[in-house]
Amino acid sequence: MNTNTNTTQATPGSDQKVVLLTLLSVEDRAITDRVVFSHMPGHLLDGDPWSATLLRRIGEDAVVRDYLATFACTEEGARRVLMLSLGLAKMAHRQGPAGSAALSVAGWCALSLGRWELADSLALRSLDAAPNTLAERVREMVAGQWFAEVLDIESDFDTAAVQQCSARVLHELTEERAYIRLY
Repeated sequence: MNTNTNTTQATPGSDQKVVLLTLLSVEDRAITDRVVFSHMPGHLLDGDPWSATLLRRIGEDAVVRDYLATFACTEEGARRVLMLSLGLAKMAHRQGPAGSAALSVAGWCALSLGRWELADSLALRSLDAAPNTLAERVREMVAGQWFAEVLDIESDFDTAAVQQCSARVLHELTEERAYIRLY
């Protein structure tokens, strides 16, 4: 007889509360939105305290990095965030996790705009700075596009697919989910 002895039990007297949370914190969303929706050009970000905070956060937390990349769901958003991400990468001197994150977001935005060579170049620079799953994904997608062109077959994705992926990730990061908090 095989019984499962690993069961979860609440301790007597412990309080539980159901809370609704998103993967992206309200604070991180506010910082990111403040930089993206500002009228500041990407090349003038250096010295801006909000941009410095955003740069630090995208280097620390992939959720914040991915949220910044979700602006690639529109052509206008992709153009804006491409310029901002390049400015952030310059602030980070293109080094370390923050520089890597900024370059990978720029690569994703370039991919959304159909600029395959630029996307690949940015992803390579991102990977030189630090390991980064978003940059690896950009490289995979560029390689798939190039193979499709060489083999004269239809590609598995196009700019619309990148934009749809960005919209799906935006939903996943900002959708409220129920969690049980134990006290």
